[in-house]
Amino acid sequence: MFKYLKIIFFLALIFGAWFFLRIVINEDSFLSAPENRGVEEEELKEVPTTESEPEPIKEELVKKEEPKIILLDAPFLAQAPLGQWENPIYQDACEEASLLTAILWVRGVKTISKEEATEELKKIADFEIEKYDNFYDHSATDTAQIMKDYFDYNNLRVENNISSDNIIEELKKGNLVIVPINGQVLKNPYYTPPGPDRHMLVIIGYDFQTEEFITNDVGTRHGEKFRYKKDILEASIRDYPTGHKELISRIEKTIIVIWK
Repeated sequence: MFKYLKIIFFLALIFGAWFFLRIVINEDSFLSAPENRGVEEEELKEVPTTESEPEPIKEELVKKEEPKIILLDAPFLAQAPLGQWENPIYQDACEEASLLTAILWVRGVKTISKEEATEELKKIADFEIEKYDNFYDHSATDTAQIMKDYFDYNNLRVENNISSDNIIEELKKGNLVIVPINGQVLKNPYYTPPGPDRHMLVIIGYDFQTEEFITNDVGTRHGEKFRYKKDILEASIRDYPTGHKELISRIEKTIIVIWK
């Protein structure tokens, strides 16, 4: 009996020693592997950059809409303000009336009476007779020179070989345009038939919806804001020589551009 107890005690001692050694070995293993080892291993790995490239800023192209209408605030006057068409001075005063319209616009004058216009046109004609010995017809270039000489105004230029689109561009800039024309092409119902074959008028605007130029046509008392179709007015543009009914030998598409 005692012998068996010794055997059991010995086995228990061996088992206890084995169990103790296992605990010690496990503790060493546990201590040799830090709790945060897994995190450190992850930190050692190359972490791919997840930051995405910034998207390029998309510029929104805003289409500039055309205005529906351009209309400059220029006063109107007829070249024969009191209907004195039989008087040669006023009968041929389309250039002078166009320049007077332009300078009033430059100065911000909204209206002018018929009497004042009559007097001013006569003064310009007298100046022309004294300086140029002519008050009849004036080419676009010579008309521009009258603006410089009489009104002492130089914000203008003469443009050659133009189209209706060139005129529209000038109007967009806020510029006034004077054009020499063949009035018979316009077929204005208020002209004395068949209409003047050499004439000058002021273009003050454009209607993009109806494709019409808006003019102050000094050749008729009904000429305020008178409209002409784009293609018809372009077809009528024709410069003429200075003088008195001088021969027009060629068609020159010329305008006078005036700005403030």
